[in-house]
Amino acid sequence: MDTTLRPIGVIVSSLTDLSQCPKQGDEGAPEAWVEIAAPYVPGLDTLTPGLSLTLLTWLHRADRDVLSVHPRGDTRRPKRGVFNTRSPARPNPVGLHEVRLLELIPGGDGSMRLRVAPLEALDGTPVIDIKTSYRQRQPDAAPESASKEVGNTIRATNCTANGNTNCSASVHVISGSAPSPWGEGIPDGHADELRRICLRGWQRGLYSGFNGNASLRIGTACLLTCSGAAKGDLGLGDLALVDIATGAVLAGGKPSSEGAMHLAIYRARPDAMAVVHTHPPRLLALGALVPPDDMLRLPIYESELLRGQLGFAPAHAPGTQELADAVAAAAASRDAVWMERHGLCCAGPSAARAPALAEELEHLAGVQLAVLAAHAGVRD
Repeated sequence: MDTTLRPIGVIVSSLTDLSQCPKQGDEGAPEAWVEIAAPYVPGLDTLTPGLSLTLLTWLHRADRDVLSVHPRGDTRRPKRGVFNTRSPARPNPVGLHEVRLLELIPGGDGSMRLRVAPLEALDGTPVIDIKTSYRQRQPDAAPESASKEVGNTIRATNCTANGNTNCSASVHVISGSAPSPWGEGIPDGHADELRRICLRGWQRGLYSGFNGNASLRIGTACLLTCSGAAKGDLGLGDLALVDIATGAVLAGGKPSSEGAMHLAIYRARPDAMAVVHTHPPRLLALGALVPPDDMLRLPIYESELLRGQLGFAPAHAPGTQELADAVAAAAASRDAVWMERHGLCCAGPSAARAPALAEELEHLAGVQLAVLAAHAGVRD
């Protein structure tokens, strides 16, 4: 029985200090590169940007003699066996990282570089395997019959497998893939993620009916909800893939009328991976009662913290370039922007962070409304 591990590549990341490394990818982990060695590049065939991947790494700096740990390194919590944790310290320190594939770039030596996000692995971490979820996996048919090009995008090719020694080093961004239940050219993994974001927002009252919109960055494009899409019940025809630089529709239906705002934010914020525009009822009510300078001003710690993340944009007609530019300008230094007489826009480094910030701000608005009501009752 051969149990030898053969590393297929290595992580190239800005994370070099173990003490500063996030414990999970969705806790602020950055983008990173996965450099796949030339002999293993054929195994990347039919991988396309937009797919959700599981990277398996060898956590080479982990302690292999540990069998029990304090969960998340918190000594206030009782120890438990490592097989009931995700601790990197364990007899065989295999790391599992859920990432999104953003782009593929051929290397001059026959290698391939994969840009992924978010990734909490340290620079120099060996990669031992890559897996996709079953429902995303391409059919076994030949690649050209399994996918079609969309708009001006092109399919990443395996240069070494095709015997081409003159590969271009340009970025290959693939927007189209195998037939999708969301429509041709719409990547399943991202579509499912966007559906979950919108459903969660609808369940919490941030969306109602057809209002609001949301998007996810996919390389040089973004996946955006369409005009007239009910956020609580997204389905076929409700999403559009849009080029961020030009605004060209690459696949899907007619983008939301607020699409220009999403594109402007992505251009202003290269770190933004998701944007949600909601019409939160408590924030809207608060905005009708107090001027912007007084919104979310409360004598509690959360108020100071959250208000520091909130920018303001003056009133502009919905769907206009003036509104898009004003929001993007405010979003350049803030994760959330209150649009006077309109609603809230939040950007974040992950699909989870943007809607979570919208929820927190809406909750704090409810607290301020309760305080205002209590003061009014006292005066009466």
